Formats: sequence, structure tokens, C-alpha cells
Amino acid sequence: MLKKFSGLVKTVLYGRQAPFSEKSIGLQGEEYLMRKIGDRDIKELIALERDVYFGETPWTKSAFLSEIHSPIPHLYICIVTKQAEIAGFIGSRLIGNDTHITNIAVGTAFQNRGIGQLLIDEVENFAIMNDCATLSLEVRLSNTDAQRLYRRLGFSARNIQKNYYTEDNEDALDMIKHLEVR
Repeated sequence: MLKKFSGLVKTVLYGRQAPFSEKSIGLQGEEYLMRKIGDRDIKELIALERDVYFGETPWTKSAFLSEIHSPIPHLYICIVTKQAEIAGFIGSRLIGNDTHITNIAVGTAFQNRGIGQLLIDEVENFAIMNDCATLSLEVRLSNTDAQRLYRRLGFSARNIQKNYYTEDNEDALDMIKHLEVR
């Protein structure tokens, strides 16, 4: 009970984008930069979503802005190429003792290079630094490639959320990873 209460207090008192220092990353012979997402990135994030989701944009500009300026503690980061192109991004927020991944996408030209895993690893570090017991997310039932990645990273299925995706009423698989809190 005390852990749940302390998680709720943390959520209410410390709501904000978590501090994050840019990092240079070498991956399969390419150099990338991992950095926080800012307002200037929204247009490119929407374009990346269109690329990944077959012309659809699950999140609007206002949804992105609402998340990156939320009073709830959160971390929104992206991986950028040398040419300043966003290769992938992830968003997460702290809710009690859980860090929930709200959005993740890797451009089709950058998939299968380890970028998704790097983004999830960074959010997991954020969760552990904030004494979270779990990391959670939802994924489309039809997105078996993503499910395979999440399982490989230690996530397991919790339940199915019926009609979770409003645009087509597809069900979502709710997944969780239990973390070792220091």
C-alpha cells in the first residue's frame, strides 16, 4: 500500500518531462543521436507515423503536444540520423509504480536495426530510476512483429482489451514487464 501511495505522490508532485541528456549512439556502423522530443519535432513524428501505419496517423499534433507538455512525469525521446531525420521515437509516462509506454514507432527504412530495442531500454532505465515496478504497453493484435520484440525484451501478455483502437475497433494486447527495483 505504501508503494502505491508513494508512486501516486510522485506522479502528482513531480509531473514534468524528465531531464534527459543527449547521447551519441553507434548502431550497425551508423551514428545516431538520442534526444528529447520537442515541439519542433511534431510534424516529423506525424510523418513517421504515416510511414509506419500505412498512411494513418494514430496521434494528432494536439495529442503529441498534450503528452510532451503533460504535468504527469514522462519521457519522450527520439533517435535522429546524422542527416537530422527522426528514425524512431518513444513516449512514456509514470502512473503510480508503472511506466506506461504510450507510443513507439520506428520508420520503415530503419526497422530491424535495434532502434526499437534501444528506445525501450532507455524507457526501462527511466522506469528503474523512478522506482517503478512495471513497464506496460498495448499493441495491436495484428502487430505480431512488435509482439515478438516485446516478448524478447521480457514483456508478457496480461489481457486483451476489446475494441481498443478507435479508428478500426481492433483489439489490443496489454503487455507488462516486471522490473527489478533497486
